[in-house]
Amino acid sequence: MSNPVEEIKQKVDIVDIISKSITLKKRGRHHVACCPFHSEKTPSFTVSPELQIFKCFGCGKSGDVFTFLQEYHHISFSQALQDLAKITGVKLEQSPAFTKEELIRKKILEINQEVAKFYHHLLTQHPLGAPALDYLKNRGIKPETIKLFKIGYSPKNSDLILKYLSQKNFSTNDLIATGTFGKSQYGNRIYDRFSDRLTFPLVNYRDQIVGFSGRILPSSANQNLAKYINSPATPAYFKSQMLFGLNLTKDNIRTQNSAIITEGEFDMITPYQAGITNIVALKGTAFTKEQLTLLRRYTDTLILALDSDLAGSIAAQKSIQTADSFDFDIRILIFDEKYKDPDEVATKDIAHFQDSLKNTVPVWDYLINSSIKNFGIDSPKAKKQVLQNVLPFLTKINNSVIRSDYLSLLATQIGSDPQSILEESQKYLSVQSPKEAGESTSPAPIQSSQVEKLQEYLLSLVLTAKKPVLLAKKLKKYLNTFQKPTLKTIIDQLLKAKKYSPATFQSRLPAEVQPTFQYLYLSASNPQILSEVRSREIKKTIASLETINLKDQINKMTQQIAQLEQTGQLDELKSLEMEYNQLLVKLSRIQSSKD
Repeated sequence: MSNPVEEIKQKVDIVDIISKSITLKKRGRHHVACCPFHSEKTPSFTVSPELQIFKCFGCGKSGDVFTFLQEYHHISFSQALQDLAKITGVKLEQSPAFTKEELIRKKILEINQEVAKFYHHLLTQHPLGAPALDYLKNRGIKPETIKLFKIGYSPKNSDLILKYLSQKNFSTNDLIATGTFGKSQYGNRIYDRFSDRLTFPLVNYRDQIVGFSGRILPSSANQNLAKYINSPATPAYFKSQMLFGLNLTKDNIRTQNSAIITEGEFDMITPYQAGITNIVALKGTAFTKEQLTLLRRYTDTLILALDSDLAGSIAAQKSIQTADSFDFDIRILIFDEKYKDPDEVATKDIAHFQDSLKNTVPVWDYLINSSIKNFGIDSPKAKKQVLQNVLPFLTKINNSVIRSDYLSLLATQIGSDPQSILEESQKYLSVQSPKEAGESTSPAPIQSSQVEKLQEYLLSLVLTAKKPVLLAKKLKKYLNTFQKPTLKTIIDQLLKAKKYSPATFQSRLPAEVQPTFQYLYLSASNPQILSEVRSREIKKTIASLETINLKDQINKMTQQIAQLEQTGQLDELKSLEMEYNQLLVKLSRIQSSKD
């Protein structure tokens, strides 16, 4: 087969590929799941093994196996093509054409792999890395953990790694593009940004090393430097899309349906080493929409184990609001005050860590309780401080019922009238900016008329029957009344057909009609319903269509009768009234049969 794309489509099963990323459940001929591209609790994401396509009836995203990989992993078509070629064993005679940015990204990933290998070797096998290795051992980090996370050490002398990379034939421009290396303003000297630091490869959920984080060592001569530094943004690394450790923990997050969120590398690594395996590091205190979208693929529960004062942090406030808008259940992990962070708890008292996980607190309860604990409620001033601290959070709760419940709880906790708390909360409701008001995860679907919806449903019942061609011919007189061009094209093709298989039938339709066919075929909630149930649904749908048509005729006739009465055209009036009465009788029969 000369076309590698078609060859891959012949060999790959879209259900197998998508199942590696999200959990699909079989429903009739199709497979369904909660959509990975937008927040939802009722599955509307549908995959058809017969058509080898997916469609979400919530956000509208649809396509084939290539489209899914591109959308899900945020990669180009050429990258999706290469990934699927490896899976299916299809040989690409020529490498797919990459854009300039894709080529740069590919080169960065190659260099990062070599840099991580060099750093790790220096830490674990070379005398220069001994102080850094001792530091890790003193923190209780085991050799197998160091290996798993590919932790390394960047030497003081940048010439060592530059020499190593030059032997791999990487150019100076390639090295600078990674963000790991910079060029001195004086003498054009190339230097390593992570020089004399412990290094943590930043590995994305696809197991690609996209950048690095570096921690200064206690033995470093210059303690005035920033404690941690990260790679700058590159074509391979965007901080907003990074969750440290997700590549290792995503399956456990999905299995346990919760993700523990920490701030830094050690806050994630130490608990993971101790057996807490549904955990990631945020690399800061504020979520981004990209990070939340990524986490929503695996869980709907976030357990925050952050060091900062959530109630007093503006960044945390915005972060919680953003997470709430994704419909996460947000909980707080509370440790004994003698421990400063998750790293210390996991090192000194893992049993306390595990017990605390059993007693997490909903974020809104935590915010109310911590504010009352900090400010008290013994005076009007104290109550005012509690309100100023808590109401900006509570007024932005996405679910109106939950918002109302917590405003009532706050009133009870501080001993105030619920109505006065509600009135006070209005002050914190900011007007949405035009940009916020217009934001949407996807364009709204075009609404069909009631008649079109019924016609679409009737046709979907036909298309998903055991013998669609035979059924279409039985219903020909009803189907031929459809006026929508795309539906007419499908019906014409169906009435001409001798045999029917969904994929073959789709291939014979014009390209512009295929999306409509896919929608009709996938939208049937249960394609394998019993024949008597399908027959009953067809009769009900036809009756509904006839009812609408008769009511429309009756309404028009009512106007005509009124005009004839005014003009005194008695003969025509008598004839029209007889026809009108016949329509009423017919409508009555149809409605009786529906009941």
